Amino acid sequence: MDPRLDPDLPSEVAALFEQPADDERPGLAAWRRTWSWVVAAALIATLAWLTYTRDGWVPLLSNVDFGVHEFGHLLLMWAPRPLMVLGGSAAQVLFPLGLAGYFWWRADRFATSLMLAWAGSSLNNVSVYIYDATRMMLLLWGDDGTGSNHDWRYLLGPEVLDALAATDAIAMTVRFFSALLFVAAFAICAHGLLAPRLAERSERERAAELARRRASLPVRTPRNPVPASTGLAEPLTPQDESPTPLG
Repeated sequence: MDPRLDPDLPSEVAALFEQPADDERPGLAAWRRTWSWVVAAALIATLAWLTYTRDGWVPLLSNVDFGVHEFGHLLLMWAPRPLMVLGGSAAQVLFPLGLAGYFWWRADRFATSLMLAWAGSSLNNVSVYIYDATRMMLLLWGDDGTGSNHDWRYLLGPEVLDALAATDAIAMTVRFFSALLFVAAFAICAHGLLAPRLAERSERERAAELARRRASLPVRTPRNPVPASTGLAEPLTPQDESPTPLG
């Protein structure tokens, strides 16, 4: 039987068996917050390493990006072809960015940082796709070898933007912005890790400054000190309360 449920047990003894809640143990809560941000930073660093060392292809995550990419094409099947073609790359970046915005609105900075890292990885994947517009080295789903299904060869080609000569510059610019998303993700982790400690330090400094100011205030004695005796009648003793004999 749980000792806390014994009705005959004195409350003082039962209290010894009670475990304080997490919010009553600030040390444990701070430890958990610290490690949660360390884990987030480690995940983001791992994702960044996979993103920039594997030509934009990240195991499992890039499969999700591919699914979102194709879904973006389907959503814009009704639109003009340039917009429909652009919809694939736009969808795979806007989807994790939208999730990041949602979690930011929910004040879940941990999830926000991870979603920003995902968006950075997806945007780098788009930069690799753009870079391939003049090289045609990627194996594309449904491609017949002519490059007719290559989104960015079409978008940068003479039919739309006629900017194939600027392919490399555009790809590097997109890659730069993908790195900025990773930097933003790391910045959120750093803020989450350091902000409580900076706030605690600021509070200690404020308390110390307040104590210093109080100690520096002059001590004034009143001009008319209150006498020790207030002038009230002394209480009667038992002897005083005895009746006076009649003469």
